Amino acid sequence: MKKLFVIADRYQQESDWRTIALLKCCLLALGLVVGALLPARYKKTAVAVGLPVFLVTYLPLMAKLIHVAPEQEAKVRVDQPFVDDFDDLDDDEVAFI
Repeated sequence: MKKLFVIADRYQQESDWRTIALLKCCLLALGLVVGALLPARYKKTAVAVGLPVFLVTYLPLMAKLIHVAPEQEAKVRVDQPFVDDFDDLDDDEVAFI
């Protein structure tokens, strides 16, 4: 089991947000298929189990996002991209930005 967790950690480290988004969409689609295949008598039970699990996992994720977003915004303000001063160009010179 430890080996599986090591592989998962490495996969996550080598992934960007697009890969994680695809993974989440894949899992959402799987959940929809499983939900559609459930007999009608079990659908309320599935929602009763799934909704609390969703809330317990979603709320900490959003709390982390709210915490990380201002830090990232402050970092972007500090790390402004390098821009040349093109005021000293002659009229016949062209600058590409």
